[in-house]
Amino acid sequence: MTATEITGTEITDWESRRPKRADARRNYDAVVEAARAAFARDGVDTSIDEIARSAGVGNATLYRHFPTRDELIAVALAENMAAVHKRGTELAETEEPLVALREWLLATIAQIGTYGGLPDSVLDAAGREGSLLGVTCAHMQETTKELLARAQEAGEIKPDVRMEELFDLAAGIAWVISRDSAADTARAGRLLDLALTGMIARG
Repeated sequence: MTATEITGTEITDWESRRPKRADARRNYDAVVEAARAAFARDGVDTSIDEIARSAGVGNATLYRHFPTRDELIAVALAENMAAVHKRGTELAETEEPLVALREWLLATIAQIGTYGGLPDSVLDAAGREGSLLGVTCAHMQETTKELLARAQEAGEIKPDVRMEELFDLAAGIAWVISRDSAADTARAGRLLDLALTGMIARG
């Protein structure tokens, strides 16, 4: 399956990717849970071999389900990703353009900062096609682009601000927050507001 053949539902609904056979499904679920625990504890660069051992499966079994680290990361994040995508749609329908953009960026920052080392992986994957994580990043970028365009059309954000800049900004703030155990959502909001101040269109 190529990146262009993967739909948003296939990315965010990890249940659809689970094997049908009971024994294979147990192994798949064990790998996903072990990966979530390892990523939360040690970051996304943790040893794949260690994840396999924690899941009680061999390396061959892990790689049969998840050929690349990106795919394992994407599925470990899948439930959160689904909520983030849904949030983006809700914001576009219910909030004023600038408020929607800010809230979306905060949600993106929180998602990218879920695991240690994830901001780096997201930035790498954002410019690369062919993996689930890369396609997931593309969907997040597309939502960012749509909400940015909405705010620009409303005259609230400068017309020269680009989606890529906002996405890099979100990843940068997520990286700062993930590096500081004392940081919280209030700090992320403060950093984002400082950046957005320079982007607001002046009458």
